[in-house]
Amino acid sequence: MADRKRAGVAAVAGRFVISKDERGGFRFELVANNGQTLAVGEGFPTKVACVNGIETVRRNAPEATIDDRSGQSQEP
Repeated sequence: MADRKRAGVAAVAGRFVISKDERGGFRFELVANNGQTLAVGEGFPTKVACVNGIETVRRNAPEATIDDRSGQSQEP
């Protein structure tokens, strides 16, 4: 984690939770330390594919931009 901070990437506390879905596939959730679900992965056919999905999020999320297509401003 210290390496990520030095690289200018904010550390995100939390954990990835893997579970089986109703169709026998696998899903992951990124859960904050306070229990709030921050993100949910799509269904994956195997656990290996699910873990690969987690690793993809870990690698790419720090560089992700926001593509706001809502048509609404951020003001309340």
